[in-house]
Amino acid sequence: MEAKYKNLMEKFIKKEISADEFQTLYMDKFIEWNDRMNEYQFEILNGVFEAADCYWHECLPGQETAFEISAQQLREEVVEALNKLNQVIDSQ
Repeated sequence: MEAKYKNLMEKFIKKEISADEFQTLYMDKFIEWNDRMNEYQFEILNGVFEAADCYWHECLPGQETAFEISAQQLREEVVEALNKLNQVIDSQ
């Protein structure tokens, strides 16, 4: 279940895909999800969805607001979420 999200998140962190590509792919994947996951996993992945939703390609680092974040901030959010997701997986 988490693998498809993790793979996408890792590609973005490694800069194999752009923030714009990540935003589109992740949001599409999350909206169509029918995966079984516990509440904590959902909270982590939903947090990434919310960050992707706030990403704006014209927002520069340091200019983030509650409604717009930069690619740099999005990447930081994804790194944090991936770390949490890996902790959940390792503890299972």
